[in-house]
Amino acid sequence: MPKSGSGDTPNYSLFDFSDKQILRNRNERFDRQGSQKRGSLYRWIAHFSNHRALLGAPLFVSAMAGFGSPTFAADVSSPINFASIAGFFAPPFGSVEIMMLAIFGGAMSFALLSANWLIRERARIAGENRLLKNRLSILRASHERTDALVNINDQCTVVWDGSAQNPEILGSLASTSGVPKDHSAFLAFGIWLKPGSASDFEKALKDLRQNAASFDLPLQTRGGGILEAQGRTSGGHAFVRFIELGGERAALAKLEADHVNLLSMIDCVQKLFEKINIPIWLKDKESKLFWANQAYANAVDAKNGEAAVMQDIQLFDSAERSEITAGHQNSNHFSGRLPAVISGDRRIMDVVDIATESGGAGIAIDRNDIEVVKTTLSKTIASHTVMLDQLATAVAIFDSSKRLQFANTSFQKLWGLDSALLEGNPTHGEILDAMLASGKLPEQPDWRKWREDQLTVYQAMEQNEIWWHLPDGTTLRVISSPQEQGGATWTFENVTEQLALESNYNALIKVQGETLDHLHEAVAVFGSDGKLRLSNPAFSTMWEFEGNSQALEGCHVSDLLDAVRSRTDTTEILDDIIREITGLNDERETIDGRLELNDGTIVDVILVSLPQAQSMLTFTDKTDSIKVERALEQRAEALEASDHLKSKFIQHVSYELRAPLTSISGFGELLSNGSIGTLSGKQSEYVDHINEASATLKAIVDDILDLATMDAGVLNLDMQEVLLKRTIQNSLEGLQDEIKQHNLTVKIEITDGDAVLVADRERLQQILYNLISNAVNFSPDGGKIIISGKIRANTVEIAISDEGHGVPDNMKNTIFDRFESGGVANQRQGTGLGLSIVKSLVNLHGGRVFVENAESGGARFVCQFPRNLEQKLSLDAAE
Repeated sequence: MPKSGSGDTPNYSLFDFSDKQILRNRNERFDRQGSQKRGSLYRWIAHFSNHRALLGAPLFVSAMAGFGSPTFAADVSSPINFASIAGFFAPPFGSVEIMMLAIFGGAMSFALLSANWLIRERARIAGENRLLKNRLSILRASHERTDALVNINDQCTVVWDGSAQNPEILGSLASTSGVPKDHSAFLAFGIWLKPGSASDFEKALKDLRQNAASFDLPLQTRGGGILEAQGRTSGGHAFVRFIELGGERAALAKLEADHVNLLSMIDCVQKLFEKINIPIWLKDKESKLFWANQAYANAVDAKNGEAAVMQDIQLFDSAERSEITAGHQNSNHFSGRLPAVISGDRRIMDVVDIATESGGAGIAIDRNDIEVVKTTLSKTIASHTVMLDQLATAVAIFDSSKRLQFANTSFQKLWGLDSALLEGNPTHGEILDAMLASGKLPEQPDWRKWREDQLTVYQAMEQNEIWWHLPDGTTLRVISSPQEQGGATWTFENVTEQLALESNYNALIKVQGETLDHLHEAVAVFGSDGKLRLSNPAFSTMWEFEGNSQALEGCHVSDLLDAVRSRTDTTEILDDIIREITGLNDERETIDGRLELNDGTIVDVILVSLPQAQSMLTFTDKTDSIKVERALEQRAEALEASDHLKSKFIQHVSYELRAPLTSISGFGELLSNGSIGTLSGKQSEYVDHINEASATLKAIVDDILDLATMDAGVLNLDMQEVLLKRTIQNSLEGLQDEIKQHNLTVKIEITDGDAVLVADRERLQQILYNLISNAVNFSPDGGKIIISGKIRANTVEIAISDEGHGVPDNMKNTIFDRFESGGVANQRQGTGLGLSIVKSLVNLHGGRVFVENAESGGARFVCQFPRNLEQKLSLDAAE
């Protein structure tokens, strides 16, 4: 322990050096206080004290020896007398002992000198320590005064020392200022300052730290507080003091901030108004224009808003301005629609104009385009409504509240709903209930659940499609489409016929496939690329292709026809077929021909074009039919030769009969007229029979000759205008005896008594004679024959009707053939040439003849002649 001595210098024991921690703490404190020289000294002492344990023992021995000497005790600073020390220890020793003693004495002297120096240094250091303690006390007092001055509650100072470390924050602001207490949050100025204040402060702070530019800046916090920031520099430090303003200074700062905000807001609004393509204007107290945007200037044909203000150009005329003024007097504002002339066009504007004590403002919105759009939209909706009403598909549109907004006529007809119900805008659920009540919808096990399932479409996002099978067998395809604005559109498409057609189509395709598979003809269908699309088994069988029909699909026509080409010498038609199938012509021609194969088989080939540039190739084995055809042709040729021979023979016989027939007729007339004497009654009767037979035979011979002439094409007609009624009467003269004999009544019915027909008079009379004669032969006794004539636009129709048994249906097509007789029992059969001559002569006149059953039950023969044969012949030639 240290002991107090005389004076201020304390005495220290050598053992005080064991207190290492005290010296280390002191040295560290001295180092912090900044004296480089003192710090070096104290560090040396500390270093020495760390090794004092090694010197403890020799220093202790030396100290004991020194303190035992009276001279040392008197003045420790006097020189040491080593001789006296040696005399003190001077028993009779040897040289070795003396040397050891000398060394020991030297060491002890060094130890004593070191101890003396150490004691002096300790005393000096103790004095300096007292001075440092006094100075530290002064500094602490000054620091406390500085802290008391800086840490005032209504201000905060931030100090930057120029390093990259965070600045030091001194003091604090009141909680009412809206400033965060946390230092890191406080340094984030953009968080608690308003954007404008934060931006201005950041710029000023940057200028302060870089250029040492002082500033005094009012700031607004986000909480509404007003601060003043004072920026200064001192040496290498920059500091900013934040002071919360109060009273008039706070009010003034707030007014300045509000003024800046208002100016900024006004500038922003003006820039916005300048970009809006709507006329906007401001007026002063005297209702004079003092600001207008560019849209206003464009509307009044001014260069810009300033020019419009300078010239005080008004957008509206005086009448419209008076109307606006009247609105101001009533309610300080006007809102309505007024006309204005813009760029020479009269346009309708929606105007809002307000009046205040400081002036007024107004805006005008052009409604012309909107009105046009509304009109167009109305017309579009009306046209869509008309179109939807004309659709066969039922359509119903519901809004977001599931109420009916539109239903077309097909919807009402499909469900049989009352018009009053639909016009009342019912809900979808009510319509479903009405459908169920009318029996249109099938009964459901759980109707309520089924109805709710149908209404879930209003919460869906995608289109839904379902099928309804109604009790009457109708199948509906129901599509519900949700709308973006809410609601849904329902369409009900009747697909009953479509399903039936699809079923029939599938059945037809199946039947067609079965038919093709069982056809005797070989059928192949090729596409536009010349590849096989379809074939039947007969195609593979006929040309001996390996595999079934499906295996051939995709083969090219040229490859397939190579198999045909190898079996026939007729290859030209095959080349035409390949060229037609693979050609690029839009119009394809039909190719037909015949192939004779090397084995004697005869094949007919036909190429027919199909839709979509496809072609169908058909091969038919005609070997057997050709053989039969050739046999029939040979037989027909033989029959024609026989008929020709017969006709020639009959013609020859007829010519040969004319001479003896003329002789018989002549002698008969001589006998009958009494030129050679009077005949008895029996002889006269025989002569009459001879004359009748001769006349009949002569008529037959004439008919045969006429037919032969017409067959030879050498019969010429003498065409002239012929009175129809007179020609009919002339034809009846030769039949009066037979008409009287059978007590027949002949009635002539002609619409125009002066009707004229262009024909050969003699041949027309022959036609009528044969037809009337036929009617006389087949009419019963006492019957009636009607001869009618009708003049039509282009034809003249002559009809002869009788009351006979008529013509059977199986004879109507053959009755005009040669040697066909339509006689029946109890009536005389003709030669079968009269009607044949009628048909041939009518055909020569360009007309036609046919037979039909009369209303009276007999036959009615009708001849139709053209009114102008020459015109008809020219038309036929042109065709």
